[in-house]
Amino acid sequence: MQIFKNKMTFPTYFETKNSLNLFGLYDNLNFLINLYKEKKLPQILMLSGKKGCGKSTLINHLMFFIFDQQNYNLDTYEFNSSSIFYNHFKDNIYPNIIYLSGCEFKNTKIEDIRNLKTKIFQTSILNNLRFIILDDVDLFNNNSLNALLKIIEEPTKNNHFILINNQSRSLIETIKSRCLDIKVILNEKKRQDIILSLIKKFKINLIIDPEFSQLTPGHFIKFNHVYNDNNISPNDDFLKNLSILLNLYKKDKDIMFIDMISYLTDNYFNTLKKKNLFTNERIIEYKRFVLENINKFFHYNLNQNALLNTINNKINNE
Repeated sequence: MQIFKNKMTFPTYFETKNSLNLFGLYDNLNFLINLYKEKKLPQILMLSGKKGCGKSTLINHLMFFIFDQQNYNLDTYEFNSSSIFYNHFKDNIYPNIIYLSGCEFKNTKIEDIRNLKTKIFQTSILNNLRFIILDDVDLFNNNSLNALLKIIEEPTKNNHFILINNQSRSLIETIKSRCLDIKVILNEKKRQDIILSLIKKFKINLIIDPEFSQLTPGHFIKFNHVYNDNNISPNDDFLKNLSILLNLYKKDKDIMFIDMISYLTDNYFNTLKKKNLFTNERIIEYKRFVLENINKFFHYNLNQNALLNTINNKINNE
């Protein structure tokens, strides 16, 4: 596994620059910029919050400000897309930013982390600041987290670690205790305002209802994009939609599709509840059954047709 390339896995909408447009997190960015200006930016920083609330975009803008201030407009939170830094950053070749994703570290061996340590302790280019961005850190396996802990316990002068935590599971307490942990939280009004701004700016063809979805802005954009691209409608047959998402997951192994399947399942059973087709107890039973079998499918790599038949027999034939 090669982990030393500056591999930035941008969201699907990166080509239209959605992932680089900052919405609603201006106070958070200004706080981080002021820490940097005052030379108080901690060497170990963690941003915690739901996936899709804007944490990665926030860090993108911090990087733009730090490495390319002359091309970053702090009044409008916009950058010059023709700048050298922007294009190096976009192409994952800027030498002083190392990006690692937890999706790649589920099965990472300890020696991979040790090799990373060797690279980190090398002198950075022009002796400037270097940022090691650890995205989806909650997906790192325990061996990787323990090895990582030994690295961040002794950060060198120019190295700054930024951990992006989507809170899918509890992190090792000793890691959390060494970080300045900034909570990125969107209240309902801010969540809807950001989604409406995204819809207006990018003229999004809506498949998912923005008001009642309860999705974070990032998930709303990505889910809506996948629904559009794959002709998924919330009104279509549940098993048909589930089959499409399972196929997409098998193809890309992107955990986003697991989140999308969870959302699809929640939405389906909420619709059944509103239609009063089953008792609440029966809906809870069916939903638990479906989620348990989907989890088994992912965990044990079970046969997809068998999964769909099992769910169909439960919810349609009883």
